[in-house]
Amino acid sequence: MLFYKYSKARKRSVEIIEMLIGVIEAGDSNLDGHSLHVHNLTMLIYDYLPFRYRRKLNPTDLEYASLLLDIGKLGVSRRILNKSGKLVDDEWALMKRHPEIGVKILGSVDYFDRISDWILYHHERVDGSGYYKLKGDQIPLASRVMAVADTYSAITMERSYKPSHSYEEAVSELRLVSGTQLDEELVEIFCNIPINRIASCMEDVKKRMQRFTEERFREE
Repeated sequence: MLFYKYSKARKRSVEIIEMLIGVIEAGDSNLDGHSLHVHNLTMLIYDYLPFRYRRKLNPTDLEYASLLLDIGKLGVSRRILNKSGKLVDDEWALMKRHPEIGVKILGSVDYFDRISDWILYHHERVDGSGYYKLKGDQIPLASRVMAVADTYSAITMERSYKPSHSYEEAVSELRLVSGTQLDEELVEIFCNIPINRIASCMEDVKKRMQRFTEERFREE
């Protein structure tokens, strides 16, 4: 009974966060469900991880982290987020702070201490050239998993500064940066997930975001 109550409370809390993220991202052409998409993809990757990786990850923590991955972008000007051209140095410096800002936003909730590093380091590169210069296994496993999901979502979702790309193009790009930007083994795992399961992640996001967009919760 206690486990059932805990599971129900966890499911409800995840649904609340999903709703809030959806409202925040609705109406923004450069977000528009991106965090929900990353969440869906992250949990799909988790389903395909070998046991030696799965045992290192608490799926509830992974759900929270993947949903709140980009919460720090609330601290970045929409002018910068929606800029169609290349960011200048000052703008890029602020953009690069969004993981740090996200950790600060979540810092008032003690529970999120356990996922703060996952969010902070989700833009690290396995070759050590990321924001904080962590390399390979120095980067938390959860961060490496979310980085694969985040990169795929960024490639396939349309932005004001770029068109969307197909699954085939995205997979080709993932393989191209495998071992430098992204964890090679995790990329291989992702690329072997059936395409229909990957496509269903975006189909779910579109259904969720349609309501928020139609209601115009977020005006320009």
